[in-house]
Amino acid sequence: MKKLLTILSFTTLTAFAGYGQNQNSGVMKATTQLKTFTVSEDGKEKQYSVKVMERRKYGMALDNKDRGMVNQDRKLTSPFVTKLVAIDSDSDKNYDDYMVLKYKGTENNDFEVVQTDKGFDINVDDKTMHYDVLESNYLVNKKNKNFFIIDEFESE
Repeated sequence: MKKLLTILSFTTLTAFAGYGQNQNSGVMKATTQLKTFTVSEDGKEKQYSVKVMERRKYGMALDNKDRGMVNQDRKLTSPFVTKLVAIDSDSDKNYDDYMVLKYKGTENNDFEVVQTDKGFDINVDDKTMHYDVLESNYLVNKKNKNFFIIDEFESE
């Protein structure tokens, strides 16, 4: 009987601990954008599409005035923003190039994908990253180099 009570207690505590861990962890499931642009290659118009999927993770900070209290208020913190940018440069169902763009955001960033002559620019507030669709490469200005963290890969 003692073993049965111990097993039942352990199971109950494990179930409640697992339930408590599944609560909101400060991750916001954010938006997906899809834009279609054209670029001129050897005098022909070539259409390509850019899909941007965003994920924001907010850190937790507590007000210093509530220090030592049981129920403390949260302070707004800057989110860490991760965006998956998928580029389809030929008109098939698969995306050709992918970039993971990470940066420390503000409460409400101005994020914009803008068409250029050779590709597109990604503007975040006053910082810019350029992507050349014809060459399949990106360029970040020196002053913005410490703002963006970029991982690039191709699909096979």
